[in-house]
Parts: sequence; structure tokens; C-alpha cells
Amino acid sequence: MRVVRMVLPLAFILASATPVFADPAEPANASCVGIEASAISPPGSAPEEEEELAGEGMPGIVRFVRDGLGLQMGTVASRIAKEHRQTHAACDEGTEAIIGDLLS
Repeated sequence: MRVVRMVLPLAFILASATPVFADPAEPANASCVGIEASAISPPGSAPEEEEELAGEGMPGIVRFVRDGLGLQMGTVASRIAKEHRQTHAACDEGTEAIIGDLLS
């Protein structure tokens, strides 16, 4: 369960260490990578409960995906970027399912 909880902020996880923007006025057009990345950028701005994983922003997420989960960042980012959900919570659910699928 702890891994699942740690995976949620990943989504975002994900894309790369470059800035990613999601237009909050048009959430249907934003990919989950953008929504998730905007939730942890700049580094140190994540909610307290996510600081363990997201405190370092995207570089921390990239490291966790690679070293902690043993997954290729490009594979994870590619899958999550194809998700276009309406809310951050929905993206969290989608990301959790994607990571679970990749780990199985």
C-alpha cells in the first residue's frame, strides 16, 4: 500500500525534468503528466503528505521511478501522457493503475 501511495504523485511523474504546463482553464486538454507535474513544481511546493516523494520536484520523481520502482522513465511518462482526465484526483487514479500494470 505504501508503494501505491508513493506512486500517486509520480504521475506525473513523470515526463522529464523540464517544466510542464497544464492549463487549469482547459483541464480536458491537459495530459495527466502536466497536471501531476504542476502539482509538485517548483520543488518543495508539494503538499506536506507528498513531500517524502515530491519534495525535490520532477528530478525526485524521475529518480524514484528509475531507482525505486526499476521502471524506465520514458515508458511511464509515455503512458501517463496519454491520459487526459478532468481532475488531479482522476489522474492519480489513472497513474496508480498504469504503474500497477507496469509493475505486474
